[in-house]
Amino acid sequence: MAENDHVNPLKAFSRRVRELLHSSRGKDVIIFLLFTLVSYIFWVIMSLNDDAQRDLEVKLEITDVPNDVFFISDVPKSLTVNVRAKGTVIAGFYWNGTPSLKIRYDELTAYPLKDRLAFPEQELTARVRSLFSSTTQVVSVRPDSLSLIYTDRPGTKVIVIPDIQVDPSPQSVISGPIKVSPDSVTVFAARHLAKLPAEINTMSISRSGLTDTLVCEVKLRPEPGVRVVPDRVTVTVPVEPLISKTRVVPVTLLNGASAESHEVVLFPSQVSVSYLLPMSLYSNESSVISVNADFYKRSGTKIPLFIGSYPSYYQDVSLSVDSIEYLIEQKADFPAIVEEQ
Repeated sequence: MAENDHVNPLKAFSRRVRELLHSSRGKDVIIFLLFTLVSYIFWVIMSLNDDAQRDLEVKLEITDVPNDVFFISDVPKSLTVNVRAKGTVIAGFYWNGTPSLKIRYDELTAYPLKDRLAFPEQELTARVRSLFSSTTQVVSVRPDSLSLIYTDRPGTKVIVIPDIQVDPSPQSVISGPIKVSPDSVTVFAARHLAKLPAEINTMSISRSGLTDTLVCEVKLRPEPGVRVVPDRVTVTVPVEPLISKTRVVPVTLLNGASAESHEVVLFPSQVSVSYLLPMSLYSNESSVISVNADFYKRSGTKIPLFIGSYPSYYQDVSLSVDSIEYLIEQKADFPAIVEEQ
């Protein structure tokens, strides 16, 4: 029964379509669509026979470059060539691709005093035109010439300094050193630069309210006449949430050393210390924290407490009490001295 319910609507829809196609209105629609299709085909054919002007990308490659030569300028990967031709010719470029241009290194004109290699406008335009047939007119070429800074000085390794300003959220902390990968890059400099940079900085980074580790790719700050490889690095800022923890710490008495006949007894001798620390250190920390009581600063029967040393990654360190009581007890081996009347 369920299958019949599924098939019957399909049969009904198919029947309605056949009835529509065999009706006079359906035939008019079919004829209209056929004429529209024929008109579109004629329009495409006529358009392809007309002249058109388009921008084409022509790949550019400098070949036979000596091993000791390095381009400091960015060599264009392609040239934008504006051409005028029949629509059929331009359609062929889009379908089959455009030709590529290769220029040998020894064809470039060298200007050693300026650390430059050049390929003038007239020669570049002529070479581009030679790539196309006579039926294609080259209107313009961008860039219209090449002027490339080069060097034959060997590359020098320099360290990368991150220019970064980051602030974690109130409940998070930067839990380790900021890392840069790679931590050093190779610098190529033109001959006219007498002094090479000792370090290279990244572009400025500013982040605030971080709750998790920040990993970002950053470009290196460009300098005139210098090429850096690679030109970008990965900067990692470890950020962790802070976890609250409490420990019981013995109290250390200062300036109240027990004498031969008596000793100072503290009540209590241990107090609770609460603090925040990075989550990764919560279970395996072995750091030392001290709580001190200065006997010289006692008042009445109480001695004030203060926190001594603790690790730098602790935050919001606080004591459960601000003072403790004390007693001076006489040792059993030394009877009390009774003053004579």
